[in-house]
Amino acid sequence: MTTTTTIYVVEDDTLYREQIIHYIEHYHSNTFRYKLSPLDNHLLFMEEIPTLNISDNDIFFLDIDLKTRYSGIDLASQIRQINSKCNIIFMTSFEDKAVSIINSGIFPLGYLVKNPIDATEPKATIETVLMKVESLTKSAWRSDLDIITFVNGYESIYVNCKEVLYIESLKRLKNRVLIKTLTEESVIEGKIGKIKKTLEQPYLFLSLQSYIINLENITTINRKNGTITFTDDQDLFVGTRIIDKVKKGLQDYQYA
Repeated sequence: MTTTTTIYVVEDDTLYREQIIHYIEHYHSNTFRYKLSPLDNHLLFMEEIPTLNISDNDIFFLDIDLKTRYSGIDLASQIRQINSKCNIIFMTSFEDKAVSIINSGIFPLGYLVKNPIDATEPKATIETVLMKVESLTKSAWRSDLDIITFVNGYESIYVNCKEVLYIESLKRLKNRVLIKTLTEESVIEGKIGKIKKTLEQPYLFLSLQSYIINLENITTINRKNGTITFTDDQDLFVGTRIIDKVKKGLQDYQYA
C-alpha cells in the first residue's frame, strides 16, 4: 500500500523554501509518495486553507514569522479546525516559541530551527520528520483490522483489504502471489494457503484454491465468459466452475 502525502511549505524566504523543497524531493520512501503542493504564496495561504482537502497524513511546514498580517501559528490554528491529526512542523529562528505553541493547542509534530551556520541541519530535521510521520502512520495501520502486513523478503508491505480486488497464486512462479488492488499490482513471496489463515475479513471469499476474491468489489459476474468484473472495470478470468462458487459465496455473504 503506497500512501500519497501532500506537503505544504509556507515560507516567506524564497531561497530557504527552495532549500526545504530540495531536501523533500530527494527523500526516498518505499511506502509513501510525497507530493508537494503548488500553493507557494504565503500572503494568500490563509485564504486557501478553507478550500484544502487535508488528510491525516498531510504535512505542513509553516514559518512562524511570515512578516505579514498573520503568523504561521495563525495558519496552524485554521488548519487544526479542518484536521486535528495532520502533521505540522514549525520553522522558526527562535527556539523559545515552543511552549506558547503547545499551550495554544496546536501540538506540532516538530520544529525546524533555522540555522544559518549549519546548512545540513534542515536536511537532517526533514528526514527525521518524514520518518516519524511514516512510523506513526504504520502504527495506525497495524491497529486497523482491514490492513494486513505481508513480509516480502526484507520488506514489509501493508495492504488495505478493502482496496483488494483479488489475490491469486501464480502457477508458473513457485511460491509467488499476485495482489491486485484498486491502484496497484504487487507480486510477493508466499503461499496463498498461509495468507488465507491470516485473513478474517468477512468480505474476502477464501473458499477457492488459487484465489482470494473481495466480494465487496465485484460489479458483475459473467458466467458465459467465465469472468468477474471488479470496480474500475478490471476483469479476472476464472472459468465457469469457479464462477459458480463465487456466485454462491456472494449470495451467502449478501444474506448473512
